Amino acid sequence: MAESSRFSETAPQAAVLALAAAFGILAGIDPKFAVAGAIGVVFLGATLVNLTFGLCMFTLVAFVDVLPNPGGSLFSFAKIAGALLAASWLATSAVRGRRRTAGFVSDHPFAAYSIALFLAWGMVSILWAEETSRVPGTVSRYALNLVLFLIVYAAVGNRRQLLYVVGAYIAGATMAGVFALQSPRGFTGSEVDRATGTIGDANELAAALIPGFVMSLVLMVVLKQSPFARLLSAGTAFICVLALFFTLSRGGLVGLGTALLAAVLVGGRWRAVAALLGVAIALGTVGFFAFVASPAERARVTEVQGGSGRTDIWTVGMRMVRAHPVTGIGLGNFQNTSVHYLLRPGEITRSEFFVDQPKVAHNTFLQILAELGFPGLILFLLIVGFSLRAGLRAAWAFDRSGDLRMELLARGLVISLCGLLAADFFLTANYSKQLWLLLGLCPALLVIARREETEAEAEPLPPPRRWSEAPALV
Repeated sequence: MAESSRFSETAPQAAVLALAAAFGILAGIDPKFAVAGAIGVVFLGATLVNLTFGLCMFTLVAFVDVLPNPGGSLFSFAKIAGALLAASWLATSAVRGRRRTAGFVSDHPFAAYSIALFLAWGMVSILWAEETSRVPGTVSRYALNLVLFLIVYAAVGNRRQLLYVVGAYIAGATMAGVFALQSPRGFTGSEVDRATGTIGDANELAAALIPGFVMSLVLMVVLKQSPFARLLSAGTAFICVLALFFTLSRGGLVGLGTALLAAVLVGGRWRAVAALLGVAIALGTVGFFAFVASPAERARVTEVQGGSGRTDIWTVGMRMVRAHPVTGIGLGNFQNTSVHYLLRPGEITRSEFFVDQPKVAHNTFLQILAELGFPGLILFLLIVGFSLRAGLRAAWAFDRSGDLRMELLARGLVISLCGLLAADFFLTANYSKQLWLLLGLCPALLVIARREETEAEAEPLPPPRRWSEAPALV
C-alpha cells in the first residue's frame, strides 16, 4: 500500500518531467514545434475541463490560420486545434457519458443520416476517382468539420454558453479585420493589393466577416442593459464592415447584400428596421467606393471581366458535371482532373488555371457537384437546409415565449448564414471552420429554445413583449 501511495504521488511529477524533456528536445529541433506543442497541451487540458471554453478557443484560432506554423498548411494551428477539440470531445463524452451526442442523433435523425451518407458517398467515390489517394484525406477533412455538429451540440447547452461562442466568433472576426485594416494599400505588380487579414485570402476573409458584422449589430440591440457592451459591439461592427470593403471582394459584397435581403425576409417584428438599416449600409457601401476607394480599387469591384478567370473554371466544372452527373469525378479530384475537360467546345481564356496552376472550383456548391455528383450536392443542401430550418424554428419558439433577445439572436444567426453561403458561392469554402461552426450552432440553439419553452409551459407567465420584461441573455 505504501509503495502504491508513493507511486501515485510521484507519477504526476514524472509525467511533467517527461513532458518538459520532450519540449526541450522539440525546442532543439525547431522552437516552433515546441511552441505549437505547448499551445496544444494547454488547449487540450483546458478543453477537457470545459468543452465550451475549448470551442471558443477553436473559434478564435480558426481566424488565424495564416500565422506562422511549424509544419506548413498540413499542420496549421487551426487544424491542430480542430483535431484537439475533437479528441477532447471524445474524451469528455467517454468520461461523462454520451447523452448529448446520442441526443443529436435521436433528436435529429434526418440530419445525422444525411451527414453519415455524405461522408459515406464521398468515401465510395474512391472507386472511380482518378487519384484515389486524394479521397481519404478529403473525407477526413470533411469529417472533422461535420463533427462540429456533435461538438457544438455538447458544448452549447444554454444561452450563456451560446453568447460565449458568438462573442468568440465576433472577437475572431474583429481581430482579422484589424489586421486587414493595417495592411498596406497599393499595387503588387499589375494587381491592386487586397486586405487578407489573418486568414490569408481576401475572399475567405470577406465571407467570414459577414457573420461578425451581422451578429455585432444584433448584440448592439440585445445588450441594451450594458452601454459599454453596446459600444463595443458598434466598434466591432464598424471594423468588420470596413475590413470587408478593404478586401475588394465582389463575392463578399454579394454576401453582404444577401444578408441585408435576408434580414428583411426573416426579420420578423424587426423587418422595417432591417429595411432602413439595409438602405443605410447600401448607401455607405456606395459612398466608400465612390469617395474613399482609389480608382483602381473601384475598378476592381465594378469591372467584372469574367471574375479573374472564375467563369472559365466554372465552365470546366460544368463540363465535369455533364460528363458525370451522378457519380462525379471523385472527392478531392477537381484540380487534378480539370485539365481533361479543357479541350471541349466553348471558349476558355485562362488555360493556366488548369495546366500550370490547377485551381479549385471557386464555388463551394459546384465543387461538391463536380466531385460527388447530384447525390453529394443534395446531401450537402439537406444539411444546410436542416440548420437554417433549425435556426428559424428556434426563432419562432422564442417568439412564442416572448423572449425578444433570444429571438433576435436566432434570426441574426440565420441571416449570418444566408450571407456566408451567398459569399461561398464565389469561393471554395467546403472546409471553412466558420461555415460549419455556424451550421452547428443552429440545432444547439433549437435545443435551448425547446427547453425554455417547456419550462415556460410548466410555469405559465404572461409573455413579455417589451425589452425591459424580456429575460436577460446571461
